[in-house]
Amino acid sequence: MIKQKGVTLIEMLIAVAIIGVLTAIAYPSYQDHVLKGHRTQAMGDLIKIQLALEEDYTKNRRYKLTIANDCEFCDSDITRYKLTAVSHASGYEILATPYSNGPQKNDECKTLSIYANGKTSAAKSSCW
Repeated sequence: MIKQKGVTLIEMLIAVAIIGVLTAIAYPSYQDHVLKGHRTQAMGDLIKIQLALEEDYTKNRRYKLTIANDCEFCDSDITRYKLTAVSHASGYEILATPYSNGPQKNDECKTLSIYANGKTSAAKSSCW
């Protein structure tokens, strides 16, 4: 009598079904993790821009707001956030705005900002 080795079709289908269920559970969590990672990188870039603005102000007694537009030292993915700086009566505000049709559009925090006095803001207070 010859004994065959291997897996049956039912065993294979069960294994594929288990992998499918685990993937369906894990993928949304992975997407949230990716969004949060890019958000954190954008926050770091906002702080880098703020430091560059303050350094420029120390040297030239003015804020060069175009530093945010052509940020050569920033690490954010340029397809996810637009970095800008705008002038206010109390100084400036640096913004990281997700593109409306970009990969960060579903981020719950929306636009991130930091002000000259160090105050931060976002759509949710838990984002910073």
